[in-house]
Amino acid sequence: MKLCKAVFLTLCVAAALSLTGCRGVIGYSVVLWTIADHGIADGTIVPVYLKSNILQEYVIDNPNTDAVEKIEVPFSALSTPMSKKKALERAAKYKDYEHQYAKCVLDGLPIREAPENGSKQVYRLRQDEIIRTLYKGDGVIPTNGKELLKGEWLRVITKGGTAGWCFSQNLRLFTMNSDGSYGDGAEEAQVQEEDGELDLLLSSVWYPDYYQKMISSKELDLDYFNEDYRFDTGSSTGEVILKLFNVDESYPYAGVTKLRGGVYRFNGTQIQVTVKGKSSILLQYTDTSGKPRTFGFVTLGADTDIASLVKSEKERRLSVISELAKFGPEFFSSAYGTLSISTASTTTTTDGGAFSWTGYDLLVPSLVSRNSGKDGTVYTRYFLGKSLKADWDGVLTFRFEKNGKEIDLLYKKAAGGLRLAPARIREEEDSVTGRKIRSVTASSSSLVMFFQNAAAMSDSQ
Repeated sequence: MKLCKAVFLTLCVAAALSLTGCRGVIGYSVVLWTIADHGIADGTIVPVYLKSNILQEYVIDNPNTDAVEKIEVPFSALSTPMSKKKALERAAKYKDYEHQYAKCVLDGLPIREAPENGSKQVYRLRQDEIIRTLYKGDGVIPTNGKELLKGEWLRVITKGGTAGWCFSQNLRLFTMNSDGSYGDGAEEAQVQEEDGELDLLLSSVWYPDYYQKMISSKELDLDYFNEDYRFDTGSSTGEVILKLFNVDESYPYAGVTKLRGGVYRFNGTQIQVTVKGKSSILLQYTDTSGKPRTFGFVTLGADTDIASLVKSEKERRLSVISELAKFGPEFFSSAYGTLSISTASTTTTTDGGAFSWTGYDLLVPSLVSRNSGKDGTVYTRYFLGKSLKADWDGVLTFRFEKNGKEIDLLYKKAAGGLRLAPARIREEEDSVTGRKIRSVTASSSSLVMFFQNAAAMSDSQ
């Protein structure tokens, strides 16, 4: 993408130079927002060679190098290209507030179309948001109902390019150097240097790190996988939320403090985060019992839709039961009874169907508990290991309605019917998250049951 963009801009600049004559300049602009990557301070006048509406960028000369260097900058960083004379006049108008920026200390502070409180709002500032101040204007000083407020109307522009008027009472002014570092007034304004790592942390959606393995293997354990389980930094609400299958915590916080490289504390909470990379963090907090806990979280691709993945997995599980119902729906064994499977579930709490099983006396009590009855719910939720996939299609869980007992059976659709055998479900607790990691192995029992389906019975008659 970057290569394509570079080629596009190179061709466009060449075309502009050839078509516009003298140096290809289409106008001159005043730098409104310091271009830190190239050390170009606000107030600098630069020639503009190209305007790209597609990329929303201007191409300008870098005034800080003797070599010819064309650079791309966003529209919001420059004034609209104009004659050099007008650009000089514009820069002179901004001179009193050269290199002056401001931090907003009131969440929701409006930027208005005109310098008076009744004017239309064009933007609402977030607390701690940084804006550029351009010049002072005459306007109607607002009151608190009794007296005029202290401050003045300032012409400002946001990082995204929205311009308007803002009353200065809830702004704290400071200077910015050409390299983007903060200067005079920054300490008093309590402005922190820009921190891309922190910005990434706060702007990302963080999910449990085991989600990656489940997604890549296409084995979603829905007991531990859903869109609600995540770490929400609360960048827009001021409340951090930590929710997992066994954790549900939320705390209001007042800013984030950088403790050392990559380590941040959410002020006023027990939460501390270590940034491990662009897509990985470790979160530490102390629970209500005083026990320190650590969880890993990751970001997922922009095209990863957790809700859609959960929906697809539920549909897949239902399709297993549906296919077995079509393959049957009744299965017969002279030794182990009659088993019927349908998609009409007896409960709304599982992603399965219904079963009826009669004549299974030989399986009591070794496999089926006494007084289990004949009806219940059948569903699938476990995944086979590689060693079992060659011989079996999956695992079916039969839950008897009468006593609530469950049995897990390996199943294989075979010519003429259905093969079943006891499965062993092993659960190992993850010491970090507390979730149960499940694996399926064949039971030590040598029992293998074969049930003919209705079609096979008809053929044999």
